[in-house]
This record gives sequence, C-alpha cells and structure tokens, in this order.
Amino acid sequence: MVGPRTSQSSATKRKSPIPMIAIFCLVLILIIGLAILIAWLAIKPKKLQYSIDEGWIRDYNLSNGQLSSTFNFVIRTYNPNRKTSVYYNKMEVTVLYRGQTVAFDTIEPFFQPRRNVTRLMFQNTAHNVVLPPNIVRDLKVERTGGEVDLDVKIRAKLKFKVGVWKSRHYKLKALCSPVIVNFSNDTKSQPRDCDVDI
Repeated sequence: MVGPRTSQSSATKRKSPIPMIAIFCLVLILIIGLAILIAWLAIKPKKLQYSIDEGWIRDYNLSNGQLSSTFNFVIRTYNPNRKTSVYYNKMEVTVLYRGQTVAFDTIEPFFQPRRNVTRLMFQNTAHNVVLPPNIVRDLKVERTGGEVDLDVKIRAKLKFKVGVWKSRHYKLKALCSPVIVNFSNDTKSQPRDCDVDI
C-alpha cells in the first residue's frame, strides 16, 4: 500500500518579499543622494564673505577692574552665489579682547538672497564686566593710545536654498581679527575682512 504523496508546491516555502523591498529602498536612497550631490557640485556654491565695515566704542568706563562700555559694529556679509540663497536661523556675535569676552549678543534670523550684500548692526552694552588684572592693565595702555585691538567671532546656523531644494543645516564660523577700534567719537575703525569656515 502506497501512502499519499506530498506535493512539491506545498513543500517549497515561498520567498519573503522583505529583502527585495529593502534592496529597492536602499537603491532609491542612493539614487536620490547621488542626484543631490551632482546638483550641488554643478552649482558650485561660493564661500560666503564677511567683514567688519565699521566699529566704535561709546561710554567707555574702566574702574575697579570692571568694564562698562557700548560696542558697535557694522557686519557686512556678501552672498556671491548666482543660484544659491541663504536662510540664517541663528547668529551669535562675540567681542573679545586678548581672548577675554567683553561683549556678546545674538542677531535675529534673516534671509539673504542671491548676489546680495547684507549689513547687520551689532550693538551691545557691557555692564560691570569683571576683567583679570593683566587685561585691565593692557586695556589702560591701549586706551592711552586712543585705539584698541579687538577680535570679533561670528557663529551662525544656516541653510542653503537652490530653487525649491533646501540643504541641511550648516554651521558657519567667522573670525575677524584684529579689528582696530578707536575711542574717539569722530573716528571709526577701518574695514577688516574675516576668515570664514563652513
């Protein structure tokens, strides 16, 4: 007596579609990423340019190791790109003397079109900033000379926009040094270009 035969179709398990779906998604991601990279390289965005156009100090007072003063700077940023505009989500400006922070403030988010020059006004009043003795000594010497060398550091969080496409967030760092600022009410600093890194 011969027993029942098991059909081949029921013995063979069906293949799962999950590996094929995963491969398809991976290939799709690679194609999209490659398209974005090619578009980015074709556009070749140029580096943003920064400079301090003007700087001046008002209401300067240094006594008992504490500094009170108003620091003013006109920051010039130039977007040289013909196809790329810039969204600034956040910008921080720090003013330093001999590595010591003497003023800090933020600038409101803004949009910079293509081939555009934007001037930003930074104004910060420092109240009773405690300084180390060596910094106080050097500041007094430079005050006698009528001008002071400062460093201006700029940090920003931004996105690039090309057509309808927006990039991920990038971090911008700019160092403007030295910015020679006069204490005289009649004299403002000379323009100073900044080193920019994104």
